[in-house]
Amino acid sequence: MMSDYHFPSWFWDEETTDQDRHDWMIQERCRRQAMRQQTAYQRRVEKQVKRKQRREKADSGMVSVEEYR
Repeated sequence: MMSDYHFPSWFWDEETTDQDRHDWMIQERCRRQAMRQQTAYQRRVEKQVKRKQRREKADSGMVSVEEYR
């Protein structure tokens, strides 16, 4: 199934119920909508990302997670 969603690892497990999948999809759609609009959530997430990038840049001992995927 083609999708632009990045499903969590548990999403397709047999013990995951349809209700769990439904709840996750609703939350993900709401999160995406909040990121498209000028909301406090969007600003908070962007600040967290910038802070993480600054901390990684400042700490020379840190290794990017992308290198291990």
